Order: sequence, then C-alpha cells, then structure tokens
Amino acid sequence: MKACVTSRILNRRADGTPVPFTEVISFAKEAGFEEFDMTLPARLYRQADWERELDARGEALAKAGMRVKYVHLPYDYPAADDAEGWARYDEAVRRGVDWTRRYGADCAAIHPRTFMTEDYDLEREYEDALAFLRPFCEYAHGADVVLAIEIMRGAGRSAPARIRRFGTDTGDLIRMADALDEGICWDTGHAQISMQDPCRSIFRVGRRLRMVHINDNFGEDDVHLAPFLGNLPWDDVLRALREVGYAGSMNVEVSCSRLPEALRKPYAAYMGAACRYLIDRFEGKN
Repeated sequence: MKACVTSRILNRRADGTPVPFTEVISFAKEAGFEEFDMTLPARLYRQADWERELDARGEALAKAGMRVKYVHLPYDYPAADDAEGWARYDEAVRRGVDWTRRYGADCAAIHPRTFMTEDYDLEREYEDALAFLRPFCEYAHGADVVLAIEIMRGAGRSAPARIRRFGTDTGDLIRMADALDEGICWDTGHAQISMQDPCRSIFRVGRRLRMVHINDNFGEDDVHLAPFLGNLPWDDVLRALREVGYAGSMNVEVSCSRLPEALRKPYAAYMGAACRYLIDRFEGKN
C-alpha cells in the first residue's frame, strides 16, 4: 500500500498567493508521500491556461517519480438559480472525468450534492441526489472512468437529531451507488461526524469501496486533522479495511495551508509518519 495525499496539502502562502505545483510536489514528497489525490475545483477551469496547467502538473509528477492516484471532482457549487454557473459546473465535472482518464487515475470522488435540513424526506432527497449524479455517472461510464460517491458529513454528534442530510447513512449511500453502478469513497472524518460505526459501515460497503479519505476530528466538525489528533477509532478502521480486502492507497486528506509557515513542514512530516504508521498497521508490520 502506498502513501497518498491531497493536492491541497499546500496551496496558499501566508500572504494568500498560490504555491506553484512543483513546490507542492516537493513538499509532499519530502513528507514521505508517493501519490496524489488531485482536487479539480470548478473554478480551476476559469483560468485561461487551465489545460496547460494540468498538463504541467502531470509532467512534473512524472518527473518526480509520482502519479495521480485519485481525482476529486468539483464540489464548489454555484447558487441554485445561477443557470450560467451550473452550465460551467457541469462542464467542469466532465472535464474532471476526462482528466481522471488522462492522468490514468484509478477513480474520482464525487459528492452527491446534499444539504443539512430539518425538512427531511428520504425518498425526495434520494431522488434529487440520484438526478444530480446520474448524468455525470453516465458520462464517466462512457469514458471508462470509475466514480466513487463520497459519504457525507452530518451535523455533528451534539446537533439536534432533527437536522439530517442524505448521504450520511451507509445504507442510503450503498443504495445509490448500486443504482448508479458506481463505487464508494469512505471519508473517515465524514463517517465519524455522521455517527457511522467504522467496522459496520465499511463491512457493509465491502466490494464497493474504491478509495478512502483519511482525516481525523472529534465528531463535531469537519476539521480535517491528521490521524491520531482527534478521537477516531483507527484500529477499527484498519481492521475493517483489511477484512473487505481494500486494495487502494492510504489517502490523507489534510492541508497545511492554515498553519503558520514555520509549522507547515513539521506538520507535513507528522502527516507522512502517521500515514506510514497506518499502512504498517494495515499490513501487520506493527
């Protein structure tokens, strides 16, 4: 198993200016990561040179002896009544699917676009999410690209029970993945906030599990901490991944960009060490 990390591990300097991708690669490699989960937001395609930028990223990764293992498709949604914005978003997702194939990535994560609400109707929410995802899944099937529908975060363990969201329950997610003939992305942090027992949830996902997002929290907010800095039951997660025969990478979805610059490299080094520790535990080496 290889150590993978989000391309958002480092994206902004302290002054807000973007970090060149070649520096992101060096930063991640120095921390011990071998692969990337490439986030491709819709806003990326508003850059005049977006295609050249993505080509350059692939070339730089190859030169560094790394690869794009996964892609994360856009989830920066426009306003509900922004028809032009939705047309651009639709195009961005399809471009993301095209680049998943072009990079040779194993699969791409996609969100079902659901929201927390007190006015919750399961069948309505299911049909809305299905209608949102179906065109993208059909496009991906035509491109021979596998999508992994991501488990969503809930409102938090201390939030009122009446606040609910589709995509937080493992059974609902499995139902949708099967209807669309797609896989599942199991996000450790989202599942923790949504109060999904990791063993039971991952066992139920089983063969549908195509990728994981590894991050920690305390069950209340999606803070994306490095492993062991929250209270996730990591032994349970690893045991379940072994039992279902998970064959993907240990994919850490944590950023250093909010930290002071002096703390970014030490935190990244910890992230890499924690990832390697999880891999060793998964492989029975410690």
